[in-house]
Amino acid sequence: MGEKKRTRFAKRRQRRIARRQDEILTAAARVFAEKGYANATIKEVAYEADVADGTIYNYFEGKHDLLLGIADRLIGEAMDQTVSELSSRDPGTYVDAVLHSTVRFTRENQAFLQALATEIWTDEALQRQFFAQILTPIFTAGVQQLQAQIAAGEARPCQVEIVVATIAGSLIAVSLLRAVASEHFLADFSDDEIVDELTRLYSYGLKLSSGEMEA
Repeated sequence: MGEKKRTRFAKRRQRRIARRQDEILTAAARVFAEKGYANATIKEVAYEADVADGTIYNYFEGKHDLLLGIADRLIGEAMDQTVSELSSRDPGTYVDAVLHSTVRFTRENQAFLQALATEIWTDEALQRQFFAQILTPIFTAGVQQLQAQIAAGEARPCQVEIVVATIAGSLIAVSLLRAVASEHFLADFSDDEIVDELTRLYSYGLKLSSGEMEA
């Protein structure tokens, strides 16, 4: 077999593997959302994906690996896309757009995020994997984005890691609470009102902005 044919064959094989992994992750997300992570079984995931039980283990080590795979696909890819699309915006509009994107994302994936949050809270091994594989890359991208804005004179000098971690932590907390307990958490306010207020808080602290001082 020539080199070009081997390359084409390898690429086709990679695409088949990626498609099968995606099919399995989609099935697992449905099963986890319906049954709950703790009650779901590999057999149920395999049935939903229309594959043999053993096929799952050709692509994933087990339920933990499936959960992280779904989280990476949903959270990591969504944040990567958001950061890429908004990287040229100024800090204020950037924060506003990220907040809107995150709140919308948590509402659209509420059932899965509830399952994920429960397992991460109680499983230390999964917690370590989640932070290493999912949150750390997102955190790193946020640090790089803020550093670039500081270098361009678009944001003030600051302890970048502290600022990004604080914003990310509060963003995750607010988004999750809005998704799973909207009837109790800031129930009198719309998502837009919350995002607008948080954007001003992240951009100006509790000081009046220049526009507010002129008014």
